[in-house]
Amino acid sequence: MSGLINYKGINVKKELYPIIKHIEDVDKYREELGRLSSSWDIFALLGQLGDINIDIGKTKENFLNLTSTLLNHLSEQTIKKVTAEMNFKAQVAIDVVIRNLFERTADIGFLATDDDIRVFIESYVSDYNDESIELKHEIQKRFKEYVAKYSVYFDIVLVNTKGKILARLDENEKIEKVDLSFVNEVLNTNDEYVETYKHHDFIPQDKNTLVYSYKVTKSNNPNSENLGVLCLCFKFQDEMKGVFNNLVDTKNKESITILDESGVVIASSDKVHIPLGSKLPIVLNDEYKIVSFAGRDYIAKTCKTNGYQGFKGLSWYGHIMIPLEYAFLSDELESSSVDDKVIEAMMNNEQHFSKELQEVFNKSKTIQDNLNRVIWNGNISQSKVNSSNREFSKSLLNEIGVTGVKANSSLSNLNKTIINSIIKDSEFLSSLAIDIMDRNLYERANDCRWWALTSFFRKALDNLETIEDKKDEISSILKYINDLYTVYTNLLIFDKNGKIIAVSNKKEEHLVGKILTQEWVQKSLNLKNTSKYCVSKFQKSNLYENESTYIYCSAIRSLIDEKKINGGIAIVFDSTFQFNAMLNETLPKDNKGEKIDGVFALFTNKDKTIISSTNEKFKIDSILDLDDKFFTLQNAQKLSQIVEYEGKYYAVAVRCSSGYREYKSSVDDYKNDVLCFVFIYIGDINSKNRFKHKVKDKFNVSSKKSLTQDSVDLATFNLGSKFLAVEAKNIICSIGIDKLEESIDMDKKNHFKGMVLYKQNLISVLDIRDFINEEIEDDELENIILLQYDKDNVEHCVGILVSSLENISVVERKSIQHIQNHFLGAGTLIQSLVDIEENGNSKVAMILDIKKIDDNLTQELS
Repeated sequence: MSGLINYKGINVKKELYPIIKHIEDVDKYREELGRLSSSWDIFALLGQLGDINIDIGKTKENFLNLTSTLLNHLSEQTIKKVTAEMNFKAQVAIDVVIRNLFERTADIGFLATDDDIRVFIESYVSDYNDESIELKHEIQKRFKEYVAKYSVYFDIVLVNTKGKILARLDENEKIEKVDLSFVNEVLNTNDEYVETYKHHDFIPQDKNTLVYSYKVTKSNNPNSENLGVLCLCFKFQDEMKGVFNNLVDTKNKESITILDESGVVIASSDKVHIPLGSKLPIVLNDEYKIVSFAGRDYIAKTCKTNGYQGFKGLSWYGHIMIPLEYAFLSDELESSSVDDKVIEAMMNNEQHFSKELQEVFNKSKTIQDNLNRVIWNGNISQSKVNSSNREFSKSLLNEIGVTGVKANSSLSNLNKTIINSIIKDSEFLSSLAIDIMDRNLYERANDCRWWALTSFFRKALDNLETIEDKKDEISSILKYINDLYTVYTNLLIFDKNGKIIAVSNKKEEHLVGKILTQEWVQKSLNLKNTSKYCVSKFQKSNLYENESTYIYCSAIRSLIDEKKINGGIAIVFDSTFQFNAMLNETLPKDNKGEKIDGVFALFTNKDKTIISSTNEKFKIDSILDLDDKFFTLQNAQKLSQIVEYEGKYYAVAVRCSSGYREYKSSVDDYKNDVLCFVFIYIGDINSKNRFKHKVKDKFNVSSKKSLTQDSVDLATFNLGSKFLAVEAKNIICSIGIDKLEESIDMDKKNHFKGMVLYKQNLISVLDIRDFINEEIEDDELENIILLQYDKDNVEHCVGILVSSLENISVVERKSIQHIQNHFLGAGTLIQSLVDIEENGNSKVAMILDIKKIDDNLTQELS
């Protein structure tokens, strides 16, 4: 490893040095290593007093090198994860805002063509004219009606071509004129709207406001005479609170901001921390940058918008800053344990567990196994001597084993941290997606209610006898609206009998004259007032090419008598495209902007019907086959857990919709809970490990009981699920599976597996799985135990394959229960059972008959 710098006893890469001291996990593991390093030194000294025959210095060096590799990799992965999250949040912050503001451009485009506004401007004489005063009250009433639907605006201002304010929603504001240069800018624009974020003289109390303006003309003819300018004043800061609240993690004190094109903060998630008007460096081309602000160091990232349907707004940026000392905090581990099988599956998935990290685990496993084997063999040796140092040496061996496990404990914690992080990611994404959906559908409820108040529609339906003459004009208005609001495939006007009068989509003109019989038609015709609307169920409709969608509706009331309903408007939401776009925009992308494999999202309703999915396997209108508990959540509730689905482990999070502003709130009659599920692939169930088994996180301390004439030392080990034992005096030692010289010509079913060379002697190695009724995979056999029952005759030595080594236990001879062959059958190698109790735990071990192994199996070889 080149380009290293020593950081508190650990060699780290130069590029990591400025940041590594702020990474909490790294510092925690480094401190643990420091304590363990002292322990190894003490063991080396004590080892000279006992006869343990272990090279402590080499063990210490192995763990030190491994830890250095781990901490470098952990640092890189932590930085990568944190900066990826920062990039995602900054990107989402600006994209959610731009998506919202796109709707505002449509709002101003349509409202500026409102006939009532045109009539008012043309009829207005002065503030002292009685008729003008009455007209002003009526137009203000219309403004109030508009803001009651589109509550994202705090004021509507209407001025004539000379800048005089004719009417506004906020009657408390007494400004009479608007800067003429601003008015002329709007009047002379060739664009479809004017978007300005600055100080507007007609909103004097605010330093800067976001306003959408457009010219009001005599008609929709492009060359029509200008009558004035209409301005919609957007609740920008209020809107940003909601956006930030869904993104900000308060634990790490991060601040998310929106910057203007010069880097000035125009919205901040924490105005005390990062005040409005602050100028920040724009970090677009780097993955991240360390910046200083107000005497504090931060890690920062900036993103420009991806835009929405070509709209990119005012060249603003999403920006995130996290104080360096809080940027890399440890994830709090969940109290619930994670199944080892899930961890193993995750470790086989390079998306979560890189090859480099796998290599660290493999090395750690090798070091740990070798140390365990040395300690096990050391205890075997101590069981054969009767010196005064015996008990001291065994205790020292136990402590060395415990310390070795502690050195590896960080790896086990790292696994749990990764799993916990995956679950939290799924929770965050599901919450974000459902919020975007609620925001979007809020607009749909607004649209249908406001368009139903279009005076021309109301006037036309007041006289059905002349409706045919007005059909083309109605269609023209609908088409104009649909061209502005592109989230709909069609807009329809129908009369009180459900007969379709006009449509916006020319391809759907065959519908005109047809009678609508759907449930929502009658509901629309019975709505109580102009604040009410209704929505179809999510179901197949001939108005949407026989695919499933939502259709939003509202009543069209008489212009003469508001209590009388003459018909309604139905707007067909393009559910397939729009919902899919919402989900896709929410999901994280790789550095090439591509979707990350194994991450997908769905919208469903509470009866498990899929509304939208980013995974082609999950079809719209099919059923999501998950546990019922996922579908019983109340508004804003969430649930996450690891599930088994189609042979894979997934982290699954679900969040129930809670509405937005008035939409689906307590004052809204419309109730329709939608759930957003996010699946993140963890790994395959029963996947074949590409690397060694998990790191051992517990050391089985050998018996502290003293050996007497009435007791015996038993060496214990595992073969798959079987807990086995052999008298320690019959064991030569244990060696690693890598020492086996396999017999390439032998039948795979043969119990003879090869030879090992031990002290110049070749010893046969046998597979005894069939004789103890144990079925495990070959790659779980990691150790060879060399056995003997006649220490003076090498021909009576044999090796057996086992999974893992346990400990050396002292048991009373009288507690051993011998078993007659007729109970187990002649083919078994088990001769007796014993209950071994260590450290308060009791476990039954099966004692193998060494002579029977030698007599029966070695005879098969000859």
